[in-house]
Amino acid sequence: MKINYFKTVLTLSILVVTFIACDNDDTPTPEAAKGEIVIGSSLVNPDGQSGSSFMQLIDDLSPETYANTTALPLDFTAQVSLIGENLYELPFFGIDAVTKYTRSSDGVLSKVGQLPLNGNSSPTGMVLKSATEAYIALAGKGKILIVDPTTMTKKGEIDLSAYAVGDSNPDPGQMVIRGNKLYVALNQMVGGFFPAPTRNKSDVVIINTDTNEVEKMITEESSGMSQPTRPIDAKQMFVDENNDIYIFCIGGFGFIPGHKAGILRIKNGETEFDDTYNYVLSDAIIGGESNKMDWVQWVQYTGNGKLYAQVNISAYFSSPPNFVTDRTVICVEIDLYNKSVKKLDFPRGNSYGSVGLYKDKIVFGLATDSENGFFLMI
Repeated sequence: MKINYFKTVLTLSILVVTFIACDNDDTPTPEAAKGEIVIGSSLVNPDGQSGSSFMQLIDDLSPETYANTTALPLDFTAQVSLIGENLYELPFFGIDAVTKYTRSSDGVLSKVGQLPLNGNSSPTGMVLKSATEAYIALAGKGKILIVDPTTMTKKGEIDLSAYAVGDSNPDPGQMVIRGNKLYVALNQMVGGFFPAPTRNKSDVVIINTDTNEVEKMITEESSGMSQPTRPIDAKQMFVDENNDIYIFCIGGFGFIPGHKAGILRIKNGETEFDDTYNYVLSDAIIGGESNKMDWVQWVQYTGNGKLYAQVNISAYFSSPPNFVTDRTVICVEIDLYNKSVKKLDFPRGNSYGSVGLYKDKIVFGLATDSENGFFLMI
């Protein structure tokens, strides 16, 4: 494995690496640099909870240094997801709006629409049903918003409060559509960002996309895994080439005894958890690493059961922990089918990073002790 490297001049936190396709929209508003790869970067304040974020286009992955001179500003808490041919900014606890960006025919990334939200909506997952219908999970409201992604207007909503455990909000996270069913992961957080200590279970709600009615909630309770999907990583729930759904669970970020992190599966044609498959990653041995992971931060599936991720290892925290200056994150390759994990030869980073795929290259965003930027596995 070789490592290529290019950097941003911002101090910390690489958020997004992805490829965006061309769009026919010809009415862009503020311009950024041209290119076919969008990168994001953040300057994190010492509290680790605030700062400034940006995204911009670049032409290729050649070693280079980038500033934010032509970058577009982002909400610091936002994830940016490629959905169809557009990018959507979903701020988890920042501005109360979902913003749409597209790349015009001349290759310029621009803001082209915005959907205002009620206060504290906390949008997490977003999936496209058709050119005129999409679903947005609102973790702060316990609802699924039905929208027209072309006009960025609301069409309806689905209330999930009946499926909450411990309070009135089940905290919907990431979602996928398979066939005519929408699968919604529920974080079931109680009084903050953690599930109830006594409930180490994982819930998914299944919605019929023809009627937009909930069919049922399914629960996995044998593995000890909880909190399916990280609210700011859309790739933690996906459908593989066998049409199986894989769901990452973060297990209280490693802070709740008895709650585990790992992977669950719903097989093709099924609407229940696969009781033959649960991979508890917080118990897994990592090849090349003497410590165990607490939870998985960022993931990128590449096919044939291979997945690349950044995982947190609490053994590397200082006392008390500092999520900005501590380098607790390592890069790994996970084999979903054979249930194995191995460490990759990259430097440790802090809690702000990313994993992306561009053509055949895996790209890790890392803020390390000596470098801040993007590392390529080639």
